Amino acid sequence: MFEVRQETMVAAAHQLRLSPGEGERLHGHNWRIVAVLHTKELDARGMVVDFNDLGRVLREIVEPYEHVFLNEVPPYDDVNPTAENIARVVSDRLAEELEDERVKVHRVEVWETDTCGATYYRTR
Repeated sequence: MFEVRQETMVAAAHQLRLSPGEGERLHGHNWRIVAVLHTKELDARGMVVDFNDLGRVLREIVEPYEHVFLNEVPPYDDVNPTAENIARVVSDRLAEELEDERVKVHRVEVWETDTCGATYYRTR
């Protein structure tokens, strides 16, 4: 099994719903988003995917989150903008764009801080 990963950063604010205390107050993070793809077989170039392609698609997915209040951006206007939900949404979008018979999105990690993060694993 081969695995590649790509990271990007997004500065955004959110306000957690149904979370009394600090999380319920408006606050922001420099979110670190890590996408991990895997495959059993490399392509003709010897790659899982081209890092440039993965980075471009990941950035396109998260760009609408840059310097905004996530609670006002779909789907987080309806879905609680937790690290867990952001990881799931980014994973699903990556799968729509990059998955095929050979390459699968394995997981997406979303880090709020250097010590707090959430991971969404795609299962088959």
